[in-house]
Amino acid sequence: MHEKKVRKVVILALAGMLIGSLLFIFGASIQETTGPMIVNYIIALLLYISSFLAVYNNHKVDKEPLYKYLMCIDIGLIILVSFVAISNIL
Repeated sequence: MHEKKVRKVVILALAGMLIGSLLFIFGASIQETTGPMIVNYIIALLLYISSFLAVYNNHKVDKEPLYKYLMCIDIGLIILVSFVAISNIL
C-alpha cells in the first residue's frame, strides 16, 4: 500500500510539471503579444506550486528521498520558467 501511495504522488507531481511546462511553451511560442504568455505563465506557476505543495505535504508524512528530488525539480522549473518569461517580456 505504501508503494502505491508513493507512486501516485510521483505520477501526479510529474503530470502537473508536464502540463505546466507544455502550457508555458505554448504561451511562449506565440510571439505576437505577451498576453497569452503571461496567462500561461501564471497557470504554469500555479501547477508547479500545487505539485510542489503536494509533494511537500507527503514528504512531511513519509520521508522518501524521491520527494526531495521532485521538490528540487519543481524549484528548478519555477526558476527556469520565470527567467524565460522575464526575458521575453523585456
